[in-house]
Amino acid sequence: MKLVLASLALAALAGCATQSAPVGMAPGKFVSFACADGKTFSARAAEGGASVRVRSMHGSAELDRKGDGVYEGDGYKLVTQGAEGVTLMHDGKPQGKNCKAAA
Repeated sequence: MKLVLASLALAALAGCATQSAPVGMAPGKFVSFACADGKTFSARAAEGGASVRVRSMHGSAELDRKGDGVYEGDGYKLVTQGAEGVTLMHDGKPQGKNCKAAA
């Protein structure tokens, strides 16, 4: 029984360690995003997708992964999944809606 529980715990940890970077972002490289509202920002995913660094008109911050496709820190919230595409918020105000990685 202990062996089964230990195996399940290791499998869960391995799943957390193999998280991938958000769609459109290659780990370690800044990507520019152009938004439907005319705003832009850039973001760089960490290896494994545990955090994302953003640069916008309000400055820059390292955002920690809070859930699937959601990163937060220093007043920023980056949502990388959903019907509205990529969205960046700062202090509760939109800083870019329906954003796409620039080609």
